[in-house]
Amino acid sequence: MQSISDLAPEVADALGIDIDIETTDDASVRKIIGRNPHIEVVVTRGGLAEQAKQIPGISVVEISMSLNDLLAQLSQLTSAGFKRIGIVSRANFFSGASGDFPILDVHVSIRPQADEAGTERMVRQMVDEGFEAIIGCRVAYETARALGVRAIFLENGRTSIRSAFEEAQRILEAKKREKLQAAQLTAIIDNIDEAVIAVTPKRDVSFFNRHARRLFAPKPGMAPDFARILPVLDTGEKEQVTAINGNSVIARSIPLEFDHSIQGTVLTLHEVARIQASESKIRSSFHQKGLVARYHFKDLVGESDVMQQLIERAKTYAGHDSNLLVYGETGTGKEVFAQSIHNHSKRKHGPFVSVNIASIAPSLLESELFGYVDGAFTGARKGGKPGLFELAHRGTLFLDEIGELAPEMQSRLLRVLQEREIMRIGDDKIIPIDVRIIAATNRDLFQQTLAGSFRQDLYYRIHVVGLRIPPLRARVDDIPQIFEHYLQRFSAQTHQTPHLTASARQLLKSRPWPGNIRQLRNLAEVISYHETERVDAEHLAAALGEQEHTVSDTGFIAIPDRGTLKEMESEILRHLLAKNPADAVCQRLGISRVTLWRKMQTLAVSA
Repeated sequence: MQSISDLAPEVADALGIDIDIETTDDASVRKIIGRNPHIEVVVTRGGLAEQAKQIPGISVVEISMSLNDLLAQLSQLTSAGFKRIGIVSRANFFSGASGDFPILDVHVSIRPQADEAGTERMVRQMVDEGFEAIIGCRVAYETARALGVRAIFLENGRTSIRSAFEEAQRILEAKKREKLQAAQLTAIIDNIDEAVIAVTPKRDVSFFNRHARRLFAPKPGMAPDFARILPVLDTGEKEQVTAINGNSVIARSIPLEFDHSIQGTVLTLHEVARIQASESKIRSSFHQKGLVARYHFKDLVGESDVMQQLIERAKTYAGHDSNLLVYGETGTGKEVFAQSIHNHSKRKHGPFVSVNIASIAPSLLESELFGYVDGAFTGARKGGKPGLFELAHRGTLFLDEIGELAPEMQSRLLRVLQEREIMRIGDDKIIPIDVRIIAATNRDLFQQTLAGSFRQDLYYRIHVVGLRIPPLRARVDDIPQIFEHYLQRFSAQTHQTPHLTASARQLLKSRPWPGNIRQLRNLAEVISYHETERVDAEHLAAALGEQEHTVSDTGFIAIPDRGTLKEMESEILRHLLAKNPADAVCQRLGISRVTLWRKMQTLAVSA
């Protein structure tokens, strides 16, 4: 039978792999492997395998003894007439098999040993016991031959060697994948903008990235000193602010769980200065461009039925991409609704670009909306400038006060909405855009179309769906809640928790509020200056001024000149009831208590 050293090159060649072959004894294994630092996997058997396993970083594949090889060697001896056959070698040759095995009239005994000295002693003992032949490793073979006993060297066949080489190949492939993954992970962790440190359960730092090295090094070029950060683990807090070498950092502690137990901790550290710088840069960039939608539906205050129905309808519109016209009086919160719709839509991760048509001179509006190229006109910015339509790509463009749009710009806007593409001023290239338009106005655009001051085709382009924001007088019950919302916000710095008295609530509900939420907000800001816990009607009346009293000293009532006759009657009753008791109102109007009660029910007036 060929030896392993003879068969191994042939098997390796058949598999198409390169191997280094070394013949040695147990004592020389470490020295040989040490001379070859590139070695990752060792294929061997017996005592050599036991020695190789003790070398760190080395994977060992043991060549096991196949049943075919063993039976072939036993058959060779039984055919020669041997009746007592001993098998002596390391335990890993036969996967730990041991004992006596009578096979027909032949006695076979397998006696594994722990080392070479034990192997030699066992062979001598078995010879003394009358064993006629020995099958074993190199030491067993040489000892038996020296004692004059028939010996066969325990050799492995091609099948065993091939299996071992294939296993070695699988290990090398797995190591290669692990190295690649480790290199990728190291590259990722080294390039994230935070320090990362891995700590073992014994408080040893087992890994750190380059940011951690820079942060914890006392001086450039010095070794990092992690002693200062380890006490963070004792606090039990998952996140805390601490100082490292004069730098404020936010330290986060993440338990490293493996195999259902904690195997250490990973610490991540963000430098506060870097966070603040990045935050400032992002906020500055986005706010300068007007690309931020700050409001959500949760910011809308009001529990009246009309408000809740309006919010539900707005959420429905947010789920679609149709152009939307938001209309209502000044100060009703049209842009708040527009931003909320954007933040509730599929475009919420895109930009929200807001432009007030009335605030931009007509001569500049075209360049603001559509942009221009370098040299398009005198004073044009070098390199050109993208327009608001481009900035709003994949987001929402909010056109406030759309009713102020000049006729010539109406034609240009209509074409953009039809074609979904723009051309910068001075350019000859078409730029496709994906923008949802939300327009807003406090004018009656339909009447403007009838009067010819607003294009009818543009009106129907921007008014695919409409959302009318009601004035405060149409949702009277929400007025005190809205006022308190702003009052608490303005009073937060003084740590006051102001509340409204019943008379104050009644006064607020009795006002026409022509400036709507904006006017109500301003009143709340003025009242917050008083720094009082109890807000009464007198406080409100004083803040509104003598000309804003519910009933003037002349006895006249100020009501808006808009609305139906019923709405005006409702305003009159609300004003009078806020100032006078019900009996006085009945006497002044010349009606009975029953008639007053019926009108209050019909007109939804609160007493």
